[in-house]
Amino acid sequence: MSFYTLLILLSLIIIVPIFFMMKEKSKHTQRASIQQHQAYLAAADRAARQSQIKQVATDKTSNEPMTGLSVIHFSAQHPFVQWLYDEHVPKAFRVTMDSIGQQYESTHHAQITESQLFTLNKLITTRIPELITDYLSLDQHYAKTVVIDIDKQNSSYDIVLEQLNSILDFSQKLNTQSQSGVVNKLLASRRYLDDVYRESGKENGVTADSLKIK
Repeated sequence: MSFYTLLILLSLIIIVPIFFMMKEKSKHTQRASIQQHQAYLAAADRAARQSQIKQVATDKTSNEPMTGLSVIHFSAQHPFVQWLYDEHVPKAFRVTMDSIGQQYESTHHAQITESQLFTLNKLITTRIPELITDYLSLDQHYAKTVVIDIDKQNSSYDIVLEQLNSILDFSQKLNTQSQSGVVNKLLASRRYLDDVYRESGKENGVTADSLKIK
């Protein structure tokens, strides 16, 4: 065997294993890079999902009172609003319904109980539309002239108007209750500040009158 042939064989023995080792190392590095990239994408996807969930929860909370029940957001598609602006509905009914809607919107819903809010929502969303639908299914002359409640001598018109006024009275009472809840919070805040001023005056030897906000 010549010297050159021997040199070539030795080179092959050394170079070939090194080539395969480098090739395997390259594959390993590539696989690691792919896995790292996939892990990054998965983490980014989880973060995006969590952010979306938090945003939905925030939006939902901002539209709900402390009780957890949804507050009615009146729109043109709401059954109550549709009947409110329907000229087939007697004017006296619509005037009372408008007052009910105004009372509802000015109520501090977080200051009434969950049961009260549920009842009020049910009356506005379901009961009133049912009342109006049933009334309009009657012949208008019959609805206004024929007495159906002998004891009170009430016609269908009178009975529906009486029920609407009862709902209005209920909504007014809840509105007053909710306003009182806010007032009580304001009074509690003032009492707290008065106590703070009083204690601060004692500690610093300052009279209470000098601590009052001018």
